[in-house]
Amino acid sequence: MITKINKIKDFGVFKNFNGSALPEFKTFNLIYGWNYSGKTTLSRVFRCLETGKLHDDYLTATFELENATAKYDNTFAIKPNIRVFNSDFVKDNLKWDADNIEPIFLLGAENIELQTELKQKETDLKTAEADLAEAKKLKSEKQSRISGAVTNKARDIGTLLSIRPFDSRHFLPIIEKVKTAVATYTLSQTDFDKYKAQAISNEQKPSIGEITISIADLAKLKTGVETILQRQAASTNKIQKLLDSKPISDWVETGKTLHEGKTECEFCGNSLPADLLSKLNEHFSKDYELLKTDIESELRILNESKITLATPLPTETAFYTDLLADFRIMKPLLEKEITNFNNSIASLIKDLESKKDKPFDRLEIAEFTDNKATFESALSNFNALIKTNDQRTEGFTTEKNAAIEKLKEYFAAEFETTETYSAIQIQLTNEQMAIDAKGVTIEEQKRAITLIKSQLDETVKGAGVVNDYLKIFFGKDDVQITPTADKKFQLLRGTDIAKNLSEGEKTAISFAYFTAKIEEQNNKIADTIIYIDDPISSLDSNHLFNIYSFIKNTFYEFKLDPTTNKKVHQPKCKQLFISTHNFDFHNLVFDWFKGLKKDNQAYWIIERHKNSHKDESILKQNSNLLTSFNSEYAYLFSLLHNFQTNPTDTYDFLYHLPNVARRFVETFLNFKYLERNKIDESIDKLITNPVECERARKFMHYYSHNLTTEKFMKFADLAECQAVVDIIINSVNTLDPIHLTSLKTTVTTT
Repeated sequence: MITKINKIKDFGVFKNFNGSALPEFKTFNLIYGWNYSGKTTLSRVFRCLETGKLHDDYLTATFELENATAKYDNTFAIKPNIRVFNSDFVKDNLKWDADNIEPIFLLGAENIELQTELKQKETDLKTAEADLAEAKKLKSEKQSRISGAVTNKARDIGTLLSIRPFDSRHFLPIIEKVKTAVATYTLSQTDFDKYKAQAISNEQKPSIGEITISIADLAKLKTGVETILQRQAASTNKIQKLLDSKPISDWVETGKTLHEGKTECEFCGNSLPADLLSKLNEHFSKDYELLKTDIESELRILNESKITLATPLPTETAFYTDLLADFRIMKPLLEKEITNFNNSIASLIKDLESKKDKPFDRLEIAEFTDNKATFESALSNFNALIKTNDQRTEGFTTEKNAAIEKLKEYFAAEFETTETYSAIQIQLTNEQMAIDAKGVTIEEQKRAITLIKSQLDETVKGAGVVNDYLKIFFGKDDVQITPTADKKFQLLRGTDIAKNLSEGEKTAISFAYFTAKIEEQNNKIADTIIYIDDPISSLDSNHLFNIYSFIKNTFYEFKLDPTTNKKVHQPKCKQLFISTHNFDFHNLVFDWFKGLKKDNQAYWIIERHKNSHKDESILKQNSNLLTSFNSEYAYLFSLLHNFQTNPTDTYDFLYHLPNVARRFVETFLNFKYLERNKIDESIDKLITNPVECERARKFMHYYSHNLTTEKFMKFADLAECQAVVDIIINSVNTLDPIHLTSLKTTVTTT
């Protein structure tokens, strides 16, 4: 039990309350207070002990409550076993789902928290799934683009090099090969053109073979000719006429041969002179004949030394395209050297022919160029070109394939550079890792959602207990809650969905849930302090008896004591606090409590004292004033009558007086004229003087609805209060003096 409130400081309107001098709380405690007097604030102090933390609005508050053995304060070092029902509990445990058109609600703080968490997690899951889908889409687009680029490039390479098949399966390994050293595989334009020509060539040339040419030693030939040219034919008797005329000399020399051993001239028939042949033989000596023979022999050698090709030199068509440039230089050069060589031979022949005409003279070589070395070089170079060409023919397929591989590597390096293939692959790998991580997160989110739903399922299962209490509360089972498909709740009236729920029905649901929760986790009501704040809404008093009966039935019993064999009043809970602003409910509970033992019941009132220096609430023991009246109406009149007869200038009373006056007038008009209109519209039936009527209306309307911070700082002064109270009581006397006399009699005899 809690026996005392020693202090409450800086907790809302409890600025510096000290209750150590008050009597102790009892087992059954009834607390009365006007709206805004501080009832809910006091209940929040008790709820702090339940939750083990300060209220969010009063984080600097301090308080201390006690019982015979322990003190409970804002450090929460120890806590009593207490459950508090107040507006905070309703707010925390009954939340309407704004997303639904129909009245769907969440029940239970844990359920609300779980539903909020579930909603957030489902929203997060949708966001994560959308994010994952977008990541997959972007990755797929990137993958498709680079894969398409690989496919297109492979197709272009295959088409250019006439390779079938050649696609991404063949191209990708080459990219992998070159990607770390693309510069190594880059080709100059010249090399590219060369390899391209080799790669795309489909004509395999026939072998040409080496060109063999026998090249005479020009220097040696020159020496032989020079020797002959320097020789002079020996003659014992030269005939001048023959020396002077080469034709005559040749003719005579021929005739000498024809007339050997003859005496007559074969030409004219005359007898030959006896010494003619002898003279001719002296002129045409043996040395002369030998010179002629040597000249002819040398001429034969020279003519045989001339170069005459058995087959023509190969033409352009015999060579591969990339060798034609060298061919077009080397062939003319070789042909020129052949011509020059033959020209040198011809020059020597010409010199020897001249020697024939002048056998008796020493002659010199006219012109001579020895090009044997350049000829051999030209021939060697041309044969080297032929060898290259023939080697190409021999290794045509191998070289073509090598050129194709070179170009594949070149294109792969080019693709790696322009398309940043490797970088994109790293991006794709990283994106896939991120996608995989998102997938793991989503699976974790799904598992968390499944867990929350399973926890909500347990809450839904507990709805049966709440319905049992609702049945007790309403005395029938036509008002029930039923779970929805999404683990929320809906209120049914019979089989129809209940709409336009009253405040009382909402309170009933919350209070039924509060009662059902008391015995959660093996907690027992008998061990629990129960604090119930304002279970009757000021907007809905239709359930006054229901809630009263429910509370009494739940937390109290009148049962047989086996030890005395007598029925006794006893609580089902450890201690009960009930606070209310509703006078009728107060009276019902009071009638219940007063049947208990005196030492088990206590009555309290919360008042708010407000003046120019302070605005604070206090808890005090209730006097007999409140409990002496059977109705709130009589109690209200007693306050007005006592003030009229004994005006007080304490701001404590003046603060409440406008509200007291308003409620009294409303009640009077209600039973007198059955008025349900607002006081503004019907007060003129009580106060007929229009000036006084407006004065009283303004007083009650303005000062009794001071719900704003600005109005909390305003007070009606004593003179104004006296004037308005006089107007109201005098008006009642004018309208119904008998009724006023009855009211005064009730007040004075109570």
